[in-house]
Amino acid sequence: MISMRDMRTRAALLIGLVLMLAGLAFAADAPTCTECGKPIERDAFQTQGRIYHPDCFVCEICERPISGSYSEQKGNVYHNDCFLDRVALKCSLCNDVLRGEYLQDYWGNSYCKRHDGEAPMCDSCGRFVSEKLTGGGTRYEDGRFICNICKPESMTDVDAILEIVYEVAEHMKTFGMEVDYNGIQIHLIGRDKMQTLSGHHSNGLRGFTDYREDWRVFGRSQNRKMHIFLLYGMPRMEIINTVAHELAHVWQFNRARFNNDKAWSEGSCNYAAFLVLGKYPGKESSFFRTSLTRDVDPVYGDGFRRVKTLAESEGHRAWLRYLSKSSDFPKGY
Repeated sequence: MISMRDMRTRAALLIGLVLMLAGLAFAADAPTCTECGKPIERDAFQTQGRIYHPDCFVCEICERPISGSYSEQKGNVYHNDCFLDRVALKCSLCNDVLRGEYLQDYWGNSYCKRHDGEAPMCDSCGRFVSEKLTGGGTRYEDGRFICNICKPESMTDVDAILEIVYEVAEHMKTFGMEVDYNGIQIHLIGRDKMQTLSGHHSNGLRGFTDYREDWRVFGRSQNRKMHIFLLYGMPRMEIINTVAHELAHVWQFNRARFNNDKAWSEGSCNYAAFLVLGKYPGKESSFFRTSLTRDVDPVYGDGFRRVKTLAESEGHRAWLRYLSKSSDFPKGY
C-alpha cells in the first residue's frame, strides 16, 4: 500500500521531470546568438537576419554594446562615432570622410573629388601638395609645382645630368639599343620654352631632342648636332626616365629614322624608358613605369603598349630591327 507521502514524492518527481523536459524543448526551440552560439532566452538584438544577446553585439573598436544605428564594414560592426573617428576613409588633404566617388594617387593617398583642379599637384609624383601630406612644396617660375618629398632629388647641374646620360646609355646597351651620345649637349629650360621648341603644347612634355645633320661636299662629311632639352628641377628618377626616352630618339635619328610614324617612334622611346627604369629598384621607378603603362594618350600610351606587345612577342632584337628599317609598326601590331 502506497502512503500519502510516497504519492506526494512521486508527484513532485513527475512534475519536475515534466518541467525539465519542457525546459529542454524550449532550449531546443530557442534561437542561438550569432556571436556566442548560446541560446537566447530573453532579450535579443536583431539585425539583417541575425540575432544576438544584447551584450554580444559590440563595437569592433571600443568593444562596448551597440544599440540603435551602427556602421558596418567588411563584416565588422561599429558605433557610428567609432567608425567615423577610426575606420572611415578620409581625404588626405582636408580629412573629410570620403563618400561616393573619390580620387586616389599611386602612393595610396585618397582625396575628395572637389580637390581636382582646386589644389596644386606635384608635377613629378602626382601627389597633392600640402603641408600635411608632403610638407609643402615649391612653385617653379614656369608654373610647375614640386612637392617637398621630390624636391631633395631635383637636379639643376648639367654636369651631373650628363653623368646620368652616360649611365642610362650603358643600361640601354643591355637590350641592344646602343646609342652614340658623343657631342650631345644638355640644356635645362622651362616649360614654355620647351613647348615653343618642340611645337608640342602639352604640360606633360618633359624633354625634347633637336637633331641636325649638315652634309658637305658630295655627302662625304657631315656636321652632326644633338641637343637634348630637359625641364629644369626634375627629380633624378624623372630625369632618368626622360633621358632614356630622348636617347631612344637619338638612336632612331642616328639611323636616319626622321619620319617614323609618331606612335611607332614615341611608343618605342617610352618602351626604352620602361626597360631602363626596370634597372632601378624602388617605388619611384615603379611609379614612372606604371605611369607609362597607364598613359591614355593615343600616341605615347597606345604606341607604348603596341611596342611592348611586339617586343615581348618577338624579342628586343626583332623590335629594334623593325625600328631601324621601317617607318611604321609591322603588320599585326
